[in-house]
Amino acid sequence: MKALLRKNHDGLLYDYHMHIAYEGFRQLGDVDFYTTVHALQAVDPATVIVGSEQDLHDLLTGWDIECPNLDYPEELQPFLGRKIWPSTLFTITNDPSLWRVFIKPRKETKRFIGTVLEETSDLVKLGGFVSDIDVWCSEKVEFISEWRVYVCDGVPFGMFWYKGKWDITPDVEVVQRAIAAYHSAPRGYAIDFGVDSKGRTLLVEVNDGFGLGNYGLPPVPYAQLLAARWQELTADLAREYQKETETQDSYTASAAEQ
Repeated sequence: MKALLRKNHDGLLYDYHMHIAYEGFRQLGDVDFYTTVHALQAVDPATVIVGSEQDLHDLLTGWDIECPNLDYPEELQPFLGRKIWPSTLFTITNDPSLWRVFIKPRKETKRFIGTVLEETSDLVKLGGFVSDIDVWCSEKVEFISEWRVYVCDGVPFGMFWYKGKWDITPDVEVVQRAIAAYHSAPRGYAIDFGVDSKGRTLLVEVNDGFGLGNYGLPPVPYAQLLAARWQELTADLAREYQKETETQDSYTASAAEQ
């Protein structure tokens, strides 16, 4: 397995998550590095690319590979415990009667971090109003503890605390039922659960396995999860690339014999 990991222009690995990925891929195979996403356009799609979520989104989009927004899969609606619906940023911000909801971007995930809009002062958290964007709206839920579960090929690799009270854990049976119910799941993903003020274990959201942050997973399973999802996304393009390479090699060999 070959992987390309992002480095900054100063030669250091991009972030903390990249250090863990490096150690995992170092144990699994060949590791090299890149500094800008523009340098990756001609790379073999079978090579696992590990970078920022924006890097990978831009690269996959340039290859005409769809990057789905998982967020709240249809099969997992029973595990939400709250109403969630699509809207637009301007629809919500322009009508205070619709406030007192949690909102987050549906596609432009870097526009702002998901937040509760309750009063005018909260508008500053929404990243400016240059253009309207699609958002998710959710009824408010008071999560007192949040945890991330990493899943690869249907198997949970581990559950790690990342917010709230570390000693209040989700109901593992609920987590297992949700993973079993997620029939359309990608090969690698993370599924976040929270325990609310009523003691319920509820789905927070699902995160795709490419560009996925690490909240405690050991290096090798982290690398395996990233690789599984990348290979799933690029499988068709990798096959085309391989055929073109074999055709070119055959042509070159024939020309050399003449």
